[in-house]
Amino acid sequence: MNYRISDCCDLAPAQLCAAMNAAFSDYVIPLKLSETAFRTFQRQRGFSAEHSFVARQGDDIAAFWFSGKPRAEYGSLAYTLSVGTLPDHRRKGLSRQLLDAVTAQQRLSGSKGLQLEVITTNEAAISSYEAMGFYRHRTLRVLKLSSEPASQSLDYVPHPLDLSRIPTETDGFFDTEPTPQNGRCALQALSPDHHLLGIEVEGELLGWGAVYPDGAVAQIAVHHSVRRKGLGRAILRALWQAAGEDALTFVNVDESAATQNGFLEHVGAQELLQQYEMQLRFS
Repeated sequence: MNYRISDCCDLAPAQLCAAMNAAFSDYVIPLKLSETAFRTFQRQRGFSAEHSFVARQGDDIAAFWFSGKPRAEYGSLAYTLSVGTLPDHRRKGLSRQLLDAVTAQQRLSGSKGLQLEVITTNEAAISSYEAMGFYRHRTLRVLKLSSEPASQSLDYVPHPLDLSRIPTETDGFFDTEPTPQNGRCALQALSPDHHLLGIEVEGELLGWGAVYPDGAVAQIAVHHSVRRKGLGRAILRALWQAAGEDALTFVNVDESAATQNGFLEHVGAQELLQQYEMQLRFS
């Protein structure tokens, strides 16, 4: 079969969404994104048509590698949103061809490499990425909180914040940096489609949380100087009430963030799965 590799500049979101759904149609839980949900996915994760590539057979998409632009806040690495091949076109080396095209374009944009996430139990995908030169950078947890958390403090009342109030330097708040779909750029891209709530005392920001409409918590941060005083619980409860869902999920919590993991487990969050964040560095 002959395939043509091209970027995504002339492809509509509906075409890309259909290809992504078809690529994951035979999974245990098939993917069924609506076009609206796919557009949100693109915005949240920084999709760039000129940095994303597809393999086409005629007019049909056989495989894809969706990517963003290199980001300075992630060491000039570019985030891979999704990689997939439709069932009838697998084991033909298309992912490698797409990676070559993505890499060439990323180099032209000054990228120093790529990063992506893969579920730790997906051994075939992990082996494939490692064969391409990716390595495991860190382990990320996905957790779910199924009951409304109680707030133990009346001294701290979260209120809505504008994103401009969140500091660009967050070392005093985060143990480790959020992954791209939860970072500042993602919140900015989805504004105002999220709830951002914070606690301020005499004009000083002590902590904040952000949750998407589906109950996925993008960020929860408390300055290290005021931890264990009930701010985290107050923010978490406010996020629960703002989202109005039956549960909150926490996607890509760094396993090494001991304080954050301890807090989430203390309030009752249960682990659903783990992912590896994998990176490929250009030489």
